[in-house]
Amino acid sequence: MKSALLSALALTLVLSFQPVIAKGKVWTVEARQAQLMQDINEGQKGSQLTKKEADRLRSDLADISRKKKKFRNKSNTTVLTAEQKTELEGDLNTISVNIKKLKLEKRVAD
Repeated sequence: MKSALLSALALTLVLSFQPVIAKGKVWTVEARQAQLMQDINEGQKGSQLTKKEADRLRSDLADISRKKKKFRNKSNTTVLTAEQKTELEGDLNTISVNIKKLKLEKRVAD
């Protein structure tokens, strides 16, 4: 117990002297979609999501893809407007929250 506490304290001290860069990764809509799909697949494989939950989340991601395609067809361009990106990112945030919520519910139930 003491060794674990000392290790944690040492790690905290080492990390506190490391310079921190507050610049986060810039995600594209496509990269977020791919990452969320990977999260869903890993969650199902690790039994953190049921097949039904994973299928529903995949369906939600497919809805976003259709919405993105509709936006692009409507404007006859491959570039999304800032408003369209914001809307899609909001939808992706909702899916991300749902994935985390479902996984946490499984952890709490165990």
